[in-house]
Amino acid sequence: MIRLISLALALFAITPAVRAEATAKTRATVSASNEAAASKVAAQRRKAAMAAFKTWAIQLRFLDRTALAASPFDLVVIDHAPHPKKDIEIPFTRDEIAPLKIKPDGSRRIVLAYLSMGEAERYRYYWQPQWDAAETRPKWLGPENPQWAGNYQVQFADPDWQTVIFGTQMSVLDRIIAAGFDGVYLDRVDAFQDVEATMPGAEDAMTGFVQRLADHAHRINPDFLIIMQNAEELAKSKSLLARLDGISKEDLLYGFDNGDGPNPQQMVTDTVNNLRKAKRAGLKVMVLEYARTAETIAAAQKLATREGYVLHITDRMLGVLSPVAPLPAPSAGDPPAAMQR
Repeated sequence: MIRLISLALALFAITPAVRAEATAKTRATVSASNEAAASKVAAQRRKAAMAAFKTWAIQLRFLDRTALAASPFDLVVIDHAPHPKKDIEIPFTRDEIAPLKIKPDGSRRIVLAYLSMGEAERYRYYWQPQWDAAETRPKWLGPENPQWAGNYQVQFADPDWQTVIFGTQMSVLDRIIAAGFDGVYLDRVDAFQDVEATMPGAEDAMTGFVQRLADHAHRINPDFLIIMQNAEELAKSKSLLARLDGISKEDLLYGFDNGDGPNPQQMVTDTVNNLRKAKRAGLKVMVLEYARTAETIAAAQKLATREGYVLHITDRMLGVLSPVAPLPAPSAGDPPAAMQR
C-alpha cells in the first residue's frame, strides 16, 4: 500500500512538468506551422510582384534620380550608395528611394539594390585603411581583381566576411533593407568558380551563403526580393531556388570574355538549360546583354522572346540608363545555331 501511495504521489508530482513540456511542444508546433504558412503567403506575394514587370534596367554609375523616376522601366537596379566623388560613398535614404518606386503613369516600380557578395570593394564604407597593406589585411581578403580595379577576391565562406554582408545593423544587406529598397540584386555569386580547384565544396559553400542571406532578409521583411546574377548552375539546388525570386544572366549570347564576340555554342546551350530549370521552379529570368550591333541586339531579343526572358541591353560600364530596345522584326537576327529548335 505504501509503495502504491508513493507511486501515485510521484506520478502526481511529475504530471505538471510533463503537461508543461507537452504544452510547449504544441505551441512550438503551432508557431512553426504559422510561420510556414506566413512564409508561403509572402513567397506568393513576391512571385506576383516579379510576374508583373515586363521591362528592366540597371545603372550603377552617374545615376540621375530625376531621369530614373521619369523612365518607363518596371524594375530598376541601382547602387545603394553612389559615389559622386572617388572613395566617398553616400547611401540613399528612404525619402530618396520612395519616389523612384512610382512610374510616371502612377503605377509601381520595383527598385533593387546592387550587392557584390563574392568580392570586397575598396570604395565601400566597410573598407578599413589597414586593409590596403597586405600585412594588415583580414585573413579572408585576397588579391585584387585584375579586370576590375578596387575589387578584391574574398574567402566568401569566412564568417567575418559574411557578417560584412549581412547580419548586423552595419552590414551591407541590412543597410539596404533599412533604406527601403524592394530587394537586392546579388552579384559575384559565381565567385565560387574562381576557387573550385583549390576549395573543395566551394559550390555548396556559396549556395549556403546565399540561402542564409535570403533567410535573414525575409526575417526582417518577408516581401524582400532576392535576385541572383549569374551562377545559374546553382539552379540544381531546390532549397536555393525556393529562396530566390529571380535570376539574371549576364552575357548570355555575347561577351563572356568581356569582348563583343559570340559565346561558345555549348556554353549558351548549357546556360539556357539551367535557366529553364529556374523558370520551371517559378523564378523570373532576366538577361543582361551588352550587344552593340543591330544584328546582335536582334538575336538577343529573339532568344529572349522565345524563352520568356526579360531582356535589357546596355553599356558594359553600366553608366547610362539605356532605352527599352524595340523587338526585332520576325526575320531579323537568329540566335546561334545551337539554340535553334
